Amino acid sequence: MNRRTLSLIAIATLAVPVVVGFSASQLQAQGGGRPGMEGGHGLGAGHRGDHAEHLIETLDLSEAQVAQIRAIREGDRDTMQALHANLRTERETMHDLMSGTASEAELRAQHAEIQTLHREVADLRFENMLAVRNVLTPEQRTDLSERMEQRREDHQGRFQERRESRRQHRLAE
Repeated sequence: MNRRTLSLIAIATLAVPVVVGFSASQLQAQGGGRPGMEGGHGLGAGHRGDHAEHLIETLDLSEAQVAQIRAIREGDRDTMQALHANLRTERETMHDLMSGTASEAELRAQHAEIQTLHREVADLRFENMLAVRNVLTPEQRTDLSERMEQRREDHQGRFQERRESRRQHRLAE
């Protein structure tokens, strides 16, 4: 795959949780959501939910779009939760194998199982992203893409600042 394709996939993978989180926040703000909707593969409560609420207002989703996105999100919720539960279990198994006397072949097989589950989660997120993308207008897609890029840049900047601060702290010791 070329670099552009990988970048598009990365942006798409990030867009689904944001858009899905938008719909959850919008539904809760309208009284149509349920407490605890932050589980699964959308954005949770707290500052993320506030951020999603702000972006929903700027994306200006219609009632129909909110309903469609909610249906997409809820359609695979059980599958996504099961995949995450399996992933946790397989990671615990890997931890046990690593601390025990497992052979290299057993560790490699366990690693392959974890990688398979990661891929299944990524594939499901991608399929959801495509479904959500089809709900958005071209203008909303462009707006979301620009906001996601800005958010990524902001996050990178904060990460670099924290890293530099830690480095300066270590040098001062």
